[in-house]
Amino acid sequence: MKFPVLNNCVYLDTARSGLLYNELETWRNNHDKEFLEGGSQFRFNHEEFLEEVRSGVSNFFNASSHQVYLTHNFSLGFSSLLRTFDLNQTFLLINNDYPSIIHQVQMAGFKHFFVDNSYDLEQQILNGIEKYNPKILVLSLVQYINGTLIDLGLFKKIKNSFPDLLIIVDGTQYCGTKYFDFNTSQIDILISSGYKWLLGGYGNGFIIKRKNVNAAFNGIKKSITNNQKFYLNQIFEPGHHDTFNFGSLLFSLKTISDYGIDKIEKKINELSEYAKKRLLEKNLLDYQVSNRTKHSNIFNLKGDEILYNKLISNKIICSRREDGIRISLNFYNKIEEIDYLLSFFK
Repeated sequence: MKFPVLNNCVYLDTARSGLLYNELETWRNNHDKEFLEGGSQFRFNHEEFLEEVRSGVSNFFNASSHQVYLTHNFSLGFSSLLRTFDLNQTFLLINNDYPSIIHQVQMAGFKHFFVDNSYDLEQQILNGIEKYNPKILVLSLVQYINGTLIDLGLFKKIKNSFPDLLIIVDGTQYCGTKYFDFNTSQIDILISSGYKWLLGGYGNGFIIKRKNVNAAFNGIKKSITNNQKFYLNQIFEPGHHDTFNFGSLLFSLKTISDYGIDKIEKKINELSEYAKKRLLEKNLLDYQVSNRTKHSNIFNLKGDEILYNKLISNKIICSRREDGIRISLNFYNKIEEIDYLLSFFK
């Protein structure tokens, strides 16, 4: 994969937007040329193509026995999912999690409770389930502000003690960074956008729903339970789907698979471990991240607007999040880039 942006800057901002690469651009140009020349006939077999996309998602995440739906982004997919629940359901959320999760649950009128987003987050979640007895747990696998990574073993613990609790996970900041096996994850519903770590560009995402989720959970509207396939297709996939957007996702899933998700995971882990070590030495991480054993590839560094602008002017692309400077490391980054970044922190 060739990324032209990397010739002009140090790109530490995949958590905001994944990069377009030459091979995908070529596929997109060919796609639009065929549409240009073929008109309506170009989409003659589009349903078969979209089914290929669903199969591609299923294969990439080892979800072959479960149901895959296509959505344009996480927020739209989650909003659609909320429409399937009766309003008497109770949600458990993480404080300061992705705003689209919190705001949509609140705007829909569901009763909800929060757990502290602290260094012992997994224990806070278990305590919250015991205390509030929610029907649905919703969380981001990687917290977008500072990169806190939820231990996947948490979901097995939850299901052992609370088998009827529905677990909904936002995987947008996780999917594409590590090998992920949906079959063994104990997650009931996984939703993700494709424009960050999956390098699929904007306007594509997916929902993976465990096949037996309705049998294990009685909070879904009875009309949907009785004719699940029809209703969920109408809710999750209304109208037309753009083969350009979802074809880009499929192309990137295949490209990542050919490159090797194991190689990507190894490189990201090496960069993240090095970065965390250096950042701890400089006291640039918050208390939560500093006191956790495992972490993701996203970090929020202590730094103000002046320093952020200085980084941008020196072509170090990153983001402002809360009171800090967020960086994110992908397989196309280098150890030397981390060192260069830290040269601006005294």
